[in-house]
Amino acid sequence: MTVQPLTFVHMTDLHVNAPGVSDDMLFSDTTETLKRTLSEIKRMAERPAFIVASGDLTNHGEPEAYATVAGIFEEAALDIPVLFALGNHDRREGFVVGFSDLHQDASQPYDHDSVMNGLHVIVLDSSVPDEIGGYWEAGQMDWLRARLADHADLPKLLVMHHAPMVAEEAPEMEMEWESLSLAATNELRDAIKGANIVGILSGHVHLDRVHHWHGIPVVIGMGHHAATDAVALPDAFHMLDGTGFAICTLRPSGLTATFAAHPQSREIRKTLTMQMLLEYIEQRKAAAAE
Repeated sequence: MTVQPLTFVHMTDLHVNAPGVSDDMLFSDTTETLKRTLSEIKRMAERPAFIVASGDLTNHGEPEAYATVAGIFEEAALDIPVLFALGNHDRREGFVVGFSDLHQDASQPYDHDSVMNGLHVIVLDSSVPDEIGGYWEAGQMDWLRARLADHADLPKLLVMHHAPMVAEEAPEMEMEWESLSLAATNELRDAIKGANIVGILSGHVHLDRVHHWHGIPVVIGMGHHAATDAVALPDAFHMLDGTGFAICTLRPSGLTATFAAHPQSREIRKTLTMQMLLEYIEQRKAAAAE
């Protein structure tokens, strides 16, 4: 475990669009929200050691949108390392163009790891093209096992856009698009067995949520787009005005996540139905096939 408390920032679901794009499925000005979050980070009394952005960096995955994200971070001039993950709204092909300095192969999952002030951060790509839920591709869990063996003396922090499934014992209570699939959840559980995992950072469901999964704290952020109305679930699926990020601190006693919400009205921005979600999935698959 790290000797001194280590503070870092978790943001997720940036959903930034390319400039000038009109989008009926974007319910807030996500570009301005990212700028606001970076401005808030500058105000932090304790400078964070690094920033995690855990997926859905863009809303549609165009190279221009990733270039916009990169430009906003560059303009903020924070001089703080940023670790990016990919989510279901991301496109690897667009990401490697917009973030060309990362030298990433678009045909492969964007998995990577770094040691940050005595903390080994392992980022996994849980996105599979044209799927909303999270899955692993062949070889990813072998890669994870190898990384867990590296820096064996250091605590590990995992980052993935899709959190593990909560209701493993009753998977019918969750829809697989909400999280990792049951199979992927079980594969992850087996891969990390016995490892010193101090936390998992995720997004995807647009909720500030913390739960313990086999003793590991899973921190999920509301993100920068819109907030899921937790009060109305599961009868209604409302997207509310609400955005924010989390300030995380790792101490010898464990991980703390403090949620920092931006000013919000909590007004309903959009009400989604299951039929709308299914139609959206089909639209994404059709667009990918063109």
